[in-house]
Amino acid sequence: MATIFKRIRQRPIPTGAEINERGGERFAVWVNRKTKRKQRAPITADGTKVLIEASGYEIEYNDHNGKRQRRSTRCTDRDAVEQMARELERGVLLRKEGIIDPTADRYSTEARRPLALHLDEFKATIVARANTAQHCRETHTKAAQIVKLCSAVFIHDLTASAVQAAIKSLKDDGKSLKTCNHYLRAIKSFSRWLQRDKRTREDALATLRAFNAATDPKHVRRELTVEELVRLFATTEGRTRPEHNMPGTDRAMIYRLALGTGFRASELRSLTPSSFHLDDEPPTVTVHAAHSKRRRTDAQPIRHDLAETLGRWLEGKPEGTLFAKLPRDTAKMLRRDLKAARNAWIAEGETEAERMLRAESDFLAYENAAGEVADFHSFRHAYISSIVNGGASVKVAQELARHSTPTLTIGRYAHTRLHDLQGALEALPTTNTSDDNRSERQVLRATGTEASTEVTKTTRTYDARSGQYSGQYSGGETGQNAARGGETPDSAYANTVEANLLAHNALDGQGRTSASVGETTPTGIRTPVDGLRTRCPRPLDDRGMRLFFISRLRSTVKGQRKETRRGSVGRRP
Repeated sequence: MATIFKRIRQRPIPTGAEINERGGERFAVWVNRKTKRKQRAPITADGTKVLIEASGYEIEYNDHNGKRQRRSTRCTDRDAVEQMARELERGVLLRKEGIIDPTADRYSTEARRPLALHLDEFKATIVARANTAQHCRETHTKAAQIVKLCSAVFIHDLTASAVQAAIKSLKDDGKSLKTCNHYLRAIKSFSRWLQRDKRTREDALATLRAFNAATDPKHVRRELTVEELVRLFATTEGRTRPEHNMPGTDRAMIYRLALGTGFRASELRSLTPSSFHLDDEPPTVTVHAAHSKRRRTDAQPIRHDLAETLGRWLEGKPEGTLFAKLPRDTAKMLRRDLKAARNAWIAEGETEAERMLRAESDFLAYENAAGEVADFHSFRHAYISSIVNGGASVKVAQELARHSTPTLTIGRYAHTRLHDLQGALEALPTTNTSDDNRSERQVLRATGTEASTEVTKTTRTYDARSGQYSGQYSGGETGQNAARGGETPDSAYANTVEANLLAHNALDGQGRTSASVGETTPTGIRTPVDGLRTRCPRPLDDRGMRLFFISRLRSTVKGQRKETRRGSVGRRP
């Protein structure tokens, strides 16, 4: 049942009001400053406040979910308000019977609310998700900027075409495509939230796609070379100025840590002496989940030489954050240290001509001739690139980079050099198809078993005790030489081939660097033996080559065992 009433609020007794009493009820009389009319209102029992009745009526009723709702009508006609109450009760009944969809009512209600209110509630939602303050601030600011450029007041004003035009205006103002993508992600995040929170039926911005930022690079990072890093560390350690927030030794150490761990600037600021576990195996540096970008506690392994340097630097350090004074503009800090190191390097030139040549070079320059810059985040790029170029697997590189997807690790951070690409081209087949050039050497190259030099068989001697052949080959003993050594076996070798397969030699301390006939390689796969031809019908990868050799070895052993049973050869030694 709906209830109609006028809300009564308590207000302080106006200044200059007269207190009167009639019929046992006290009331105050005063002149309203706005209307210049006398106003009368009853007084509370304690006599300190007056009771002001609202001019319009309000309605209270139970909705289709049984919850008590209150609606202000701003209407002074009671008969009209009673008719409104009957319509509300009728609507509740229709919703209970399923004739009216309650979800449609919610969409209609939210569509009438200003977008500014939705944006404020969106910000409160992302803050409640325990996102960083910077992420929440930037996302809300960028989304609000796009809404302003679209001149959108309500949800239906936020269309894909309007947002696309707003992004274009940002691009025309000089924003890079990467920055435009940041704005696009912010407004698309807001649009998805509107749909998921049942404020709109569909995501109006779902069809918008991000730009290809690679076509418009504005800030391309480069990696400092080893020589540049040595100069930078040495110069920074001995350079401390009054305007510096941190002493030179601390700045040089934070550069080493950024290069040796791949930590971001915000993660380095959170480190304390207890974050370093230098006596563990391997030594690690820990960033807690509250400060990690991916919101996980990361124990990053480091090199032992870096651990020794850190151990000496940490001696006597007080508790608390070690790099709390690290400036927010880390690129500016690094740029100044690079300039100081470069000036010192140029001044070391013995002649004026040499100093001029050094000044024209890109050594220790913040920006090189190609427009690539060396900012603080370049240390992270160098860290990941070194891991990938060092031969680490994609999974290992992703874990050390602490990325959610390997695409980001390999695609954006791993900088491939030209000589790395040239090495991969050696696996391609030759494009010269003439008969004179299709030699056996090229066929062996396609299988990966080509010898470094031409092999010529000379003499071979069989040792019955060891079950091994010894022989001399011009050009040295290689995997291909061993594979081709027994293509014309004699009877003595055929008589002992099975024993030859089981021969093993001791491993040296560094692991086996080469494998002779019948030995076991570090991967556990036996090398080709005499009598086994290694030509493959087509090029194979490492796994395919191992499987090929195993199948050929098994067939060879099986054939030799059959000959032994027939009595054509003697017993095995």
